[in-house]
Amino acid sequence: MRIAVDARPLAAPLTGIGRYTRAMLDAMVAQGHQWFLYSDRPLQVAVPSNPRLWARHGDAIGGTPGSLRWAQWQYPRWAVQDVVDLFWSPRHHLPLSLNRRIASVVTIHDLVWRQFPETMRPKNLWLERTLMGPSIRMADRVICVSRFTASEVSRYYPLAVGKCQVVHEAAAENVSLSRPAMALPDQYLLFVGTLEPRKNLPRLLDAFAGLQDDPAIPPLVIVGGEGWGGEDLPGRIEALGLSGRVILCGYVSDAELQAIYAGAHCLLMPSLYEGFGLPVLEAMQHGVPVIASSTSSLPEVAGDAGLLINPYSVPELTGTVRRIVHDADLHAELSKRAHDRAEHFSWQRAAEETLQLFEETLAAHQPRAYRHRYLDDLAR
Repeated sequence: MRIAVDARPLAAPLTGIGRYTRAMLDAMVAQGHQWFLYSDRPLQVAVPSNPRLWARHGDAIGGTPGSLRWAQWQYPRWAVQDVVDLFWSPRHHLPLSLNRRIASVVTIHDLVWRQFPETMRPKNLWLERTLMGPSIRMADRVICVSRFTASEVSRYYPLAVGKCQVVHEAAAENVSLSRPAMALPDQYLLFVGTLEPRKNLPRLLDAFAGLQDDPAIPPLVIVGGEGWGGEDLPGRIEALGLSGRVILCGYVSDAELQAIYAGAHCLLMPSLYEGFGLPVLEAMQHGVPVIASSTSSLPEVAGDAGLLINPYSVPELTGTVRRIVHDADLHAELSKRAHDRAEHFSWQRAAEETLQLFEETLAAHQPRAYRHRYLDDLAR
């Protein structure tokens, strides 16, 4: 197969979709085929070194309008020039003017814009409203990263029911650890995620403030790049009297992040909504117990290795943190379960399932015969 990929998630510092894209490409390129990575700007992330992989990029400037121009108009031209069989977008949106002889697959990570539109940047909300529905309708197949996300897609787009397939994400394998640039305490609680409204950080800080009377509670470390929403975390930390008890690390490298996971006593993930919740799996890979919301995809990922809480209940989160810090037997049992749970997920398995889906999609794509006539013309 000749497979084109929307590689824009690799043209910026990695967040969840970027890490998904890189991990999937690492695993799939090694299994053969020919790969064409398209981006609106130069990639910032190293891609697999392979003679069967080519990358094209534009020179987009000015944010969303420039990016859209490249993705919606230039990608289809490149796809024809490269005679690709299938186009895969790992980021919710397809080039809507893609030649119909080319099969298409789109990965949907979540439908935040449907459930919690107020937690999104206005431009991202506009993009999802404008492009997700048409992309799902156009796609031959739709990959959903969790059963929860598949249920959401089927709920809002009934025509997609027969096109959806669940392919779970996984935690990085053979990870390298690097000492974080910021000095951390010997023991700490951990939050990982982009700092934005749906991550529920104000309630997390309120819950942590309720633990100040307990000297056994370790500090809270917050890792993640600045999102949006106008949340003044430093101001809220100071107002709650948590200065010195909450450490804001900002964005860190993958190697630093893995080291931070490894040193954590517990991961706290009280998100209001997640399509998968990769930090839960990444923490469990290191045997770190998890306290997570009982909503969206998080119970599906955490399984019996996590303690589930109502993300809207500050007292419930406070009590659960106190419990896991003071109950050494519970902590040890959850740590063992975390290791076992993480082994159920694999990027290698995800890559194999995705490539099989690509092959099935191409075999069923009716306009495929056009490609052979095109190649015959080129040969002449």
